[in-house]
Amino acid sequence: MKRRRWWIAVAVAFVAVVGLVAAIGLAAWWLNDNVGAPGPGATGSGPCGSADSVNVQLVFADGHAVQACTRDRPACPNITIPNVTTNGQTTMSEFDLRNQLRSSSRRYILFVRFDAGLPAEAADQTLKLDPQVTMRGMPGLAPASDTLTSATVEMTPRDPDSNGYTAASGTLVVSSSHGQARGRIDGTLSGLSGSPVGITGTFSCNR
Repeated sequence: MKRRRWWIAVAVAFVAVVGLVAAIGLAAWWLNDNVGAPGPGATGSGPCGSADSVNVQLVFADGHAVQACTRDRPACPNITIPNVTTNGQTTMSEFDLRNQLRSSSRRYILFVRFDAGLPAEAADQTLKLDPQVTMRGMPGLAPASDTLTSATVEMTPRDPDSNGYTAASGTLVVSSSHGQARGRIDGTLSGLSGSPVGITGTFSCNR
């Protein structure tokens, strides 16, 4: 009887240790998986549709397309960042959207930034897609301005991580009203061979 109880105690202890190791491993995997993945995780499930607040499509040279989306509206504040100029350091405001998206094959990180802040109330405005927007105000590049004219759009694949795709040209039509911004993307992408060549889609986000 004592031996039986001893084996039961050993089995219970073994199960507890295995469970603890599994929990630690899961926590470590979650931390590693989310390092470098800005914005909240993608929400919703199944195919992308009209209920998703962000719904973009990557088009490849062979004609096939991949949709990526998220259900909940992400945040898209105007952020204040340092601006280095020849006369010293000032600050500037830029519209910023970062969020993870789901798709049928993998997750993506969507990054959208404008070259100025987006007013709380703004009618449709067409911005040109320009990859240099993220470097605005740096010496030798386009100077900082309060005028909203350009945007940058990037998609970075995850699962596993790989190099991102940046919109080299195209347009982004944006408006803002009642605490929400709405945008429509239509651009060509720059990337390595086998990468998507175009990106289209819409987003709605909270100001």
